[in-house]
Amino acid sequence: MVEPLLSSDHTATMRLVLTLSLAAAVALTACASKTLVTVPAPAPKPAPVPAPSASPEVPVTESYFSRTKSAVATLSPSATSGVSGLVVFSGGGNSVDVHVTASGLQPGSIHGFHVHETGNCASADFMSAGGHFNPTHKPHGPQDKPHHAGDMPSLLADPAGKIDARFTLEGVTLGGAEGFVGRAVILHATADDFDAQPSGNSGARIACGVIAAE
Repeated sequence: MVEPLLSSDHTATMRLVLTLSLAAAVALTACASKTLVTVPAPAPKPAPVPAPSASPEVPVTESYFSRTKSAVATLSPSATSGVSGLVVFSGGGNSVDVHVTASGLQPGSIHGFHVHETGNCASADFMSAGGHFNPTHKPHGPQDKPHHAGDMPSLLADPAGKIDARFTLEGVTLGGAEGFVGRAVILHATADDFDAQPSGNSGARIACGVIAAE
């Protein structure tokens, strides 16, 4: 038996359904595209800021073949101390080896020790040597933090009241316009706290010597 053909009304209804389905699909697609969230690219990380150098970084101004390679300072006592000694410096670039020997101190005492800006030990209290040698204008501090070019480790007297110490200073030089030669080296009465500005509460100046090239 042959089935009857679809009526024109039924065909129109089917077309309407298909048209609505297609429109709904298009609408859903458009809605989905609008709700997509664009994730911004991550901002580039800033370049790390290098930590400030602990070294004073005093420039070497002498030519290579004429650099000062050694210097010495004889420590003389103040009017109220009986300290004497010798400080030997060696080095030909931007580091200096220091050897300190001294006597006449209290056993077990600790003493601040610095290079001062003026090579003058004429006054009885050695204030004529001026302040710490600090050509790079850094704060006073220990060797592992930003510090004066003239800052040096504190020195410990042994049970006989003597000092025999060796250490190396980085970022400093012996000769030239900003070198140690021509400055003064000062031994203080008490330990340097490496904190108080500008000199670490090291007390009175008990010995002084002018640094001279050898």
